[in-house]
Formats: sequence, C-alpha cells, structure tokens
Amino acid sequence: MTFLGLDVGGSQCRYEWWPAGSAAGGDAPSVQPAVHGVEATVAGLFAALQQAAVVARPTAAVCALAGVGDARTSGAIVDGLRARGIPFPVAVVGDVLAAAAAGLMAGPGVLLWAGTGSFAIARAADGELHRTGGRGYLLGDQGSGYDLVRRAATAVLLALDDLGPPTALTEALVAAFAAPAPARLGAVLQRLAPGEVGKQLPVVLAVAAAGDAVANEVLQDGIDALVMLAAAAVRKAGLDVADLPVAVGGGVLVQAPMLTELLAERLRALGARLPCRPIAPRAAAQAAAWLAHGHHLGLQPQSSWVNRVAI
Repeated sequence: MTFLGLDVGGSQCRYEWWPAGSAAGGDAPSVQPAVHGVEATVAGLFAALQQAAVVARPTAAVCALAGVGDARTSGAIVDGLRARGIPFPVAVVGDVLAAAAAGLMAGPGVLLWAGTGSFAIARAADGELHRTGGRGYLLGDQGSGYDLVRRAATAVLLALDDLGPPTALTEALVAAFAAPAPARLGAVLQRLAPGEVGKQLPVVLAVAAAGDAVANEVLQDGIDALVMLAAAAVRKAGLDVADLPVAVGGGVLVQAPMLTELLAERLRALGARLPCRPIAPRAAAQAAAWLAHGHHLGLQPQSSWVNRVAI
C-alpha cells in the first residue's frame, strides 16, 4: 500500500508519499478555498491528484490545504473530488494539521511555526494537539515575518515622532518599500498584503546584523512573543518544557539562523534543554501521507487528527 500526501499552501502545492521514498514526490499549482472558492479548489486538487497518480496509484490520500478550518468546507471539497471520479479515498484537512504532524509524529513535543503567519502546537502524552496563535495578522501571528517587519516599521515612526530612539531601519525600510518619506511608510504598508510586507524581513535582519540596537530589540521582542505562544501550548498540553523535543518550521525560522539562535536562547531561558529541530521544506507533504496511512488503517493518533480536520 502506498499513501499520498499533499501540502497545499498559499503559493505552492507539494506532494509526497508514505512509506517515505516509495515513489517520487513533486509539485503542482496551489489552490485554496478562501482565495479561489470551493469549485476551483476541487478542480485544482483533482488535477494535482491525477498528476501524482501517474507516479504511483495511491491507496488513500490526505490533502492539507490552507483555508480549510472546518468540517463543512472539508466535506464540500471531498464531495467534489468524488463527483469528479477520484478512485481512492481522500480526506481534506487544514495545512496546520500537516505541519503539526511533520513536527510531532514521533510523540509529545512542541512545534513553533513562523512564516507569513505563526502558531505553536504541543502534542500531549495522550496524543491530543493543543494550539496557540495563528489568529491572523490583525490579531496575532506573533513573531511571523509580517509581525517582525510591522514592528520594525513601527519603530521607524516612533523615532520620527520622537517617541523612540533613532534607527538605521528608517533609511532601510523607506528604501525597501519605496516610500516617499518615513511619514508615509504606514500608508504604503497598509496597501500591501501580509506576505508582501513579510518579504522585507531580510532588510530588518541586515540592519540588526550591522549592530542597530533598535532592530535587534524589534527581533528580540517578536521572538519573545513567539516563545510565549509555545509556552502557552506546552501548559495546555500539561507538559514540562525541560526535556521536550522542539521542532521549528516556516520560512522565518528555517531560513534565518539569527532568529533560530535567538529562539533557542529564549527557550533555554524558560528551561528547555533540547536543541531545536528544523522541519524540512517537504516534510509537511510527507506528514500528510503519514496521516493518510494512519487514517486509512484506523491508527492513532492519525485517525483522530484527520477526523478533527483543523486545529
């Protein structure tokens, strides 16, 4: 038996197989219901599943999609795929669930994820998943790419209004966002999607690496807020952070060693003793295939996680 997993994010779709290495993985165009609607999502997933099935015939599949947060949306997509004639069982879950599986399939632990958005998930001893954060850029996503750049832009405006110290972030961010003046930085950012704002995080990192105190404080505050999400998830799960495995994922943490080191330092201050383990870029797709395997065979915790649909 061979099981297929799709990790469908905002910009790309990856597919992998379980057992690992049993067939070649690949990429397909991304679709998500919140952006494209259910009908277009069904069409896109159908094409991706057909593309993967050319490599190997799946026994069952799990599609983990951004924008799937409830059983109703999941059921509508599954029904649409059945109507199109997909010949193997398919379950549809939220992409956060696949990320959790990628970091926590081995047992109790905590996952911290920071990309355009952010969240933390702890797996308790009984297999239950406990999530904190990931509430969107307006009300949360602490320590995400968007949040860190927003904090940096705020520091620029505080300096402009003599409410904070001068910072090299002013010239750097005005140039990065092509703002006509520092005072117009807020107006420029408000017209951009969170992902477009988060793409300028390397500018903030470069200013911090050059020794700017304000930029370094911005990064420290953002990572502290992310660590607090992890601490809350660990408390919910009834765990002790001391010897708990810590997995980290998302472009902000995996691709920025400065932030990963800062995160590890802050976790050690809370009593964590184990090093952070980065999640590989394709691990969530392979974890979705692991979920398909367990769900099809009635194994735990996979069945409970898939039936939950989203965290």
